[in-house]
Amino acid sequence: MIEYFTFATEDANRYGVDGAIMLHHIRYWVAKNEANDRNFHEGRYWTYNSQSAFAKLFPFWTARKIGRLLTKLEEEGAIVSGNFNDKRYDRTKWFTLTNAIDNYGSLHMSKMTNGLVKNDSPIPDNYQETKQNTTHIVLPFESDLFKESWTLWKKYKKEEHKFGYKSEVSEQAALNKLNKLSNNNEQDAIELIEHAIAQGWKGFYTNGIRSKGKDFDAEKYRAYIDTL
Repeated sequence: MIEYFTFATEDANRYGVDGAIMLHHIRYWVAKNEANDRNFHEGRYWTYNSQSAFAKLFPFWTARKIGRLLTKLEEEGAIVSGNFNDKRYDRTKWFTLTNAIDNYGSLHMSKMTNGLVKNDSPIPDNYQETKQNTTHIVLPFESDLFKESWTLWKKYKKEEHKFGYKSEVSEQAALNKLNKLSNNNEQDAIELIEHAIAQGWKGFYTNGIRSKGKDFDAEKYRAYIDTL
């Protein structure tokens, strides 16, 4: 069991020690998800947990206490909540920081002004870690160039259209559509991505794409990726 919990003294002054401890936990997971580019919705990175799961992480709080604490932090403008679960019946709440509080959003927590710091690592969240590390996305092509292109596409969608795939199902559907439009041809699939980005499109379309069979300059496209 963890004997000491880390928090920022500035947070404690503004939201109380309980609020500061919870904010440290949320801040860490939001920063970690941003570093791993996952759980991006509505222009923000998020973390999630149920009140019962939080109660196992913080045994000195009851689930009801945690619910009141999260509600208070949201009312005070420190966090916002949402629901981005794949299943409608899943009521697990998602949380992220507001713009007023996320200036500490860094994985380098040791640089923060902390309260008692015997354990400067984040509170382990096995429930979230297990769920988030599981992925079943199947890419239609395994080359490094296609992987880079798909990563570029997701980055473009996030930055230009404030869009992130809400689930593995929706991302897999987009990959399947791309594969179908390209007739299972990797070069054409990459060019569809390139053309969609160049045109500022939100999706993939075959209009304006050159016919299949012409030479594709992989090195030129890789250089194009590096400039973005």
